[in-house]
Amino acid sequence: MEKTAILTDSNSGLTKEEAKRHQIHILPMTFFVDGRECVEGVSLSEKEFFECMRRGDTVSTTQPSLAALSDLWEELLKTHDKIVHIPMSKALSGGYSSAVMLSGDYEGRVLVVDSRRISVTQASAAIEAAHLAGDGVPAEEIRAKLEDMALEASIYITVETLEYLKRGGRIRSVEALAGEILNIRPVIQIKGGLLEPYCKVRGRRRAKKEMEDAILRDGKALMEKYGEDRLELYIAHADAAEEAQEWAGKI
Repeated sequence: MEKTAILTDSNSGLTKEEAKRHQIHILPMTFFVDGRECVEGVSLSEKEFFECMRRGDTVSTTQPSLAALSDLWEELLKTHDKIVHIPMSKALSGGYSSAVMLSGDYEGRVLVVDSRRISVTQASAAIEAAHLAGDGVPAEEIRAKLEDMALEASIYITVETLEYLKRGGRIRSVEALAGEILNIRPVIQIKGGLLEPYCKVRGRRRAKKEMEDAILRDGKALMEKYGEDRLELYIAHADAAEEAQEWAGKI
C-alpha cells in the first residue's frame, strides 16, 4: 500500500500536539518583527508574538524559502512514497504557486492541493487528508477530494480593534478612526480563499450575534447537503482564549 505523508503549514493553526495525533507534518511559516526574521513556533512563541503586536512592532509575513520547503520534502520522501502538501489559499499567499513550481522536480511524488482555505478550515482539510491516507486512499484521490470540497467551508471573524486592519492596509486610517469612535465592528468572511467584508455593526456583542446567525445558516445548509455527522465547527481566537472558550460553550 502506498505510504503518503500529509503536510500543511502553520497557517492552519494546528498545534504540535494536534499534528502529532493526526500524523500531520507542519511547515513553519516565516515572518519579520521589526526587520528580524522569525520562524513561527520555533524562534518566537505565540505569547511573544502578541506582546510584539501590542508594543506596536512592525510585523510582516513572507512565505518559506524554496530551500526550506525542498529540504522538508526530501526528508519526508525518505520514509514515504508520496506527499500531499496543503498550503494556505493561493488567493492569500504565493506559497501555493511556489510549491507547484517546485513540485515539478519531484516526478509526481509531491501533490500540491489548491485547498482555497486558511486557519481552521485549512486544518480541517489536513485532518481529512490524514484520515484518507490512513485508510489507504491514493495521494491523487486525496488531492481530488480536498479540491472538490474546497468551497464547503467559511470563516467569520470579528476584531477587538481596527488598528491591525489599518496597519495591514485592509482599511484606511480615517475609517479606522471613525470606527473606533462609533464602536463599529466589522464581520469579515473568508470563503474560497477570499477575505471580504460580511457586515458592519455597532458593538462586539452585535458582531458576535451576526456571526452566530451566519454559522447557523451555513451549518443548516451543509447538514442538509452532507448529513449532520459531517458538520465540523471550530472556534478560533487570537489571544482571547477565555472569551473563545466561553463562546464555544454557547455555540
